[in-house]
Amino acid sequence: MRIIALFLLFIGVTFPVSVAAQTFGGVGTRAEGMGGAFVAVADDATAVYWNPAGIATGATFDFQVAVAPDASVFVGASLPVLGLSYYRTEHRAGLPTVSPPLDRQNEGPGKVPIRTFIASNFGATVVQTIVPGLVIGMTTRIVNGGFEESPSSTTVDFDAGAMVSAWDFRFGLTGRNLREPEFGQEDGNSVRVKRQFRAGVALTPRSLPMGVHGPFTLAFDADITNTPSLLGDVRRAAAGGEYWVYAGRVGVRAGARWSTNGDSYRALSGGVTVKLPKSIHVEAQLTDPRGDGEEEWTAGARVTF
Repeated sequence: MRIIALFLLFIGVTFPVSVAAQTFGGVGTRAEGMGGAFVAVADDATAVYWNPAGIATGATFDFQVAVAPDASVFVGASLPVLGLSYYRTEHRAGLPTVSPPLDRQNEGPGKVPIRTFIASNFGATVVQTIVPGLVIGMTTRIVNGGFEESPSSTTVDFDAGAMVSAWDFRFGLTGRNLREPEFGQEDGNSVRVKRQFRAGVALTPRSLPMGVHGPFTLAFDADITNTPSLLGDVRRAAAGGEYWVYAGRVGVRAGARWSTNGDSYRALSGGVTVKLPKSIHVEAQLTDPRGDGEEEWTAGARVTF
């Protein structure tokens, strides 16, 4: 009985706290410009994040770099069978030190410290065609994560995805943080990044005279799982599109995302890409979280052919 009691005590002391994380998003100028509706599109190097299977449906080669003012960065390259990536993300998270009463609306200072969780991800993506029109893929990531001003720790995690293509339609399913990695803290606790799943559908007719991503795309995504946040569980949907003109030299896009589980979150996005000589593209996007924070933007450059 003493052994059982000690075991239960150990579980109670060391059971990881879930990180209050964002849902899918924050990676990729095109994806963010479309509101985050990208799981069934995923036809550039950011597929390693959005849907690993998507690199098999994209350009012959894509290399891109994107940065955001919150110090987030993405560097990635993809071929139809292989992708390599590095990305760094930051988001605010709550690490409870004292569990507040369930009916308490304001935890007060010192109860739930708000800290920035930083994660650096080094990934390699491989894909496999199961039958014509059905591709699966997996990204293996080495993740170094932790809260700012605290020691970080390193672990391995996996993302996986599937893509079905039929005529001009694509259907995508992706899962992130499949191992639900834990990151240790100095106080003996640990934090866990929760597993996430999202599905999407897209209309993606392709005509090479309009560029590798043209002439247009329409897409819709929806979270399947809830993600913990500072204000409770988050589950979102997104819709967006892009349109290419001038023989694929200019692409414009717009999108929106919103909450599907009762809270008032909503955001509008827009973006543009301009093709320069030698298959170089420059692009930017702006997201306005309507009344729920400051505007967010991303700028980047890529080589795609």
